[in-house]
Amino acid sequence: MKTSGNYIIRPCQSREELAACVTLQKEIWGYAENEVYPLRLLINLPKIGGHVLGAFTAQGEAVGFVASMPAWHGRKRHFHSLSLGVLPEHEDRGLGQALKLAQRAESLKASIACIEWTFDPLKPKNSYFNLVRLGAIVRRYLPDHYGHVQSRLQQGLPSDRLVAEWWLKSARVRRALAGKPPRAGKKKPRAVVEVPLNVGELADTRPGEARAVQQRVREELMRNFSRKLAITGFERDERSYRFLLEKYEN
Repeated sequence: MKTSGNYIIRPCQSREELAACVTLQKEIWGYAENEVYPLRLLINLPKIGGHVLGAFTAQGEAVGFVASMPAWHGRKRHFHSLSLGVLPEHEDRGLGQALKLAQRAESLKASIACIEWTFDPLKPKNSYFNLVRLGAIVRRYLPDHYGHVQSRLQQGLPSDRLVAEWWLKSARVRRALAGKPPRAGKKKPRAVVEVPLNVGELADTRPGEARAVQQRVREELMRNFSRKLAITGFERDERSYRFLLEKYEN
């Protein structure tokens, strides 16, 4: 059990606490009933080597959670992080990072070296959190991975996703968690993919333009991944944000 400000981070222990994580998915992302990870799955995760960690107020209210399941690449075991979410009214208080740090601690206890999860390349806040605050890297792009998603956050666009790889003991992760830039030095990246900051606004007002931006970003990133480059950095200014790519070895 760990504390973060006025919150407690700990494993969900009862059926009621796990059911609260189902409700959180609907409240945070606006998912339809058939799009949430169901209670039956969350009940079984801790029994099969995964975990469901919750962020609770002092009064015991669940306001965020992170869930992981065991997964493999060949014979190499890792965790796949299914969801990480915090209610909007409790955001920007360090809860997302506190949940990820608790997830990292649980994974290291289980001798897990890497956690993976998917995230939307058109959401700069998520990209900054994953790449800079946590020190993850990206080497895979999944076009329209989930098909049509009813979540309001998807804004009617194809559900393209990047796959984050969080190598828990790597030097870049240790630097990121110490509050330092995860990219070592100031080496020029091999490639840069730029995304306008207003793409979310475009999705609401000019969806055709937003789809064109998404398609360009998809093609540029997939082409660079085919060259064995990885996203290792993230930059932004008042008009756009940029994915920085280079060769990366674990």
